[in-house]
Amino acid sequence: MKAPDISLKHLQRALTMELTTVNTYLLQERKLDDWGVDRLAKRMREEIDEEREHANIFLTRLLFLEGKPDVHTLDKIDQPKDVKHIFQTQLEMEEEAIEYYSKAARECQDAGDIGTSNLFMTILSDEEEHVDFVEEQQDLMEMLGMQLYISRQVSSAAEEVDDD
Repeated sequence: MKAPDISLKHLQRALTMELTTVNTYLLQERKLDDWGVDRLAKRMREEIDEEREHANIFLTRLLFLEGKPDVHTLDKIDQPKDVKHIFQTQLEMEEEAIEYYSKAARECQDAGDIGTSNLFMTILSDEEEHVDFVEEQQDLMEMLGMQLYISRQVSSAAEEVDDD
């Protein structure tokens, strides 16, 4: 099934964004684990799986619509400096995805590709949930302070606090 060019363009950009997100989150998860922030690293593994599924969905749709996916190109990936930087990077990436997927959904619908438009809307909902999670973590960091927040994300330290 051949799709409008605008749909193929948006699906390719979304695939690139999702593959970049997978790789960014993988690097962040490994850094968190290396820093000993294991509970947060575990949560990041769940996010990686979700982003990988998004990439899979966009790739599948691109192939169905007879597109020629580029899985080699990625956007720039920042090195995580600390936990605060990780969440700031995630927030920026997710907000960019929300803005882009909203636009893509409208343009695909205008081009008569309702299936691709609906796909963008479905994934848009997941991205909004992740923004909510990131903003919640940023609020907790501000309320608790970085030391207490991070200590709650380390299994051994969190268990000691829970025992008190």
